[in-house]
Amino acid sequence: MITGAVQQYRDLLKVLGARRSVLPALIAKLQPGMYGLSLLMVLSHHLEFGAAALVASGSGWGTMTTPVRGRLLDRFPYGRVLWPLLGLNLGFLALLMIGLERDFPLPVLFTTVLCASIVMPPLGVVNRVIWRSRATGALLPTALALDAVLADVGFMIGPVVVVGLGQLIAPVAGIVTCAVLLVVAVPLVLRNARGITFERIPRGHWAGPLHRSRSRRVLLVASLFFFGVSLLQTALAAHGSGHEVTLTGGAVLSLMAVASVAGGLVVGGLPASASRRLARPAVAVSMIGGAVLLMAALLLLADWTVYLSCIPVGLCLGPSFVAVYAAAGEAAVPGEQAETQAWVASALMAGGALGTATGGWTTQHHGPAAALALGGLGMLLGGLAGTRAAIPVDPVAKEVPAPDHS
Repeated sequence: MITGAVQQYRDLLKVLGARRSVLPALIAKLQPGMYGLSLLMVLSHHLEFGAAALVASGSGWGTMTTPVRGRLLDRFPYGRVLWPLLGLNLGFLALLMIGLERDFPLPVLFTTVLCASIVMPPLGVVNRVIWRSRATGALLPTALALDAVLADVGFMIGPVVVVGLGQLIAPVAGIVTCAVLLVVAVPLVLRNARGITFERIPRGHWAGPLHRSRSRRVLLVASLFFFGVSLLQTALAAHGSGHEVTLTGGAVLSLMAVASVAGGLVVGGLPASASRRLARPAVAVSMIGGAVLLMAALLLLADWTVYLSCIPVGLCLGPSFVAVYAAAGEAAVPGEQAETQAWVASALMAGGALGTATGGWTTQHHGPAAALALGGLGMLLGGLAGTRAAIPVDPVAKEVPAPDHS
């Protein structure tokens, strides 16, 4: 089985090209894992921490506009969208640095951070669309699994890089590194898109993907799933305290992240039929919901059980991301691939924001077990919604040449 899994990834890398696809994807995944923390670090160097956090929150609000950029990517060649976005993003970041040095008012700084996020090149969306076009048929689940694994790696390594650069060089080093990564990643992603013909058809309904019930169900699955994930992360971060982030909580989250990487690699290495069955929202999201409920029950018995129960939760986490993005790809119609993936990213962010707020309040007033139970129930509801958003179990027979998007 291990040999078969390794061969799956070898075949995928032959199709994608390790340097052509995986390297720019990894660079693009590192940037989101660094951006929010690097903003907070440089802002808190010039402002009080509360004010810095308020200004940095503008970045989160800006990500809600990702579907607009996704629609632009579907309607125009990628270069005509990504290059202007990159230039505008760098300009707003430079304006932010000037504003901090010259003590601009907080509303101006908040607006600048918001605008920088609004024009952030959506490289994660572009990469998923490119990989879906190249890795068709039996290799598609492996490609989606690798994308999820790279995202996990980026969010594990990114914060460490930001803190290290901030301590060794200067607080501004993290945000400068994020800008450099964008400058490097955009041309690499555009080069990777060469030779792919993207099917651009006249737009139908003004609401795009939201007009179709299947797309709306996928968005519901995504929001409920990440609502539960954020509740889970918030409750575990305060493990041993209940009202503040602890070192033991960080250790549990790190262990769960490692298990998530392993789970993603495993689902990508399974035979195509088994991978397709597992990478369905009704299966994967329901599995992690059950695992989180088990964690909550065990936590009522003893605190130390969280170190064991976080491993099966992590193993289910990677496949759940694969299932959500796979369902989004299957729900997208020609000409709306990027916008559909962008809507899913926004649904994840919205569910995550609600989950973080709910998790903090529930953990403080009712304890981490209650927060975990609420997160598990949310995930189970997402799995239930996923029964109507399922992807075909064996789409290999439908394999067709990938459309070309230049």
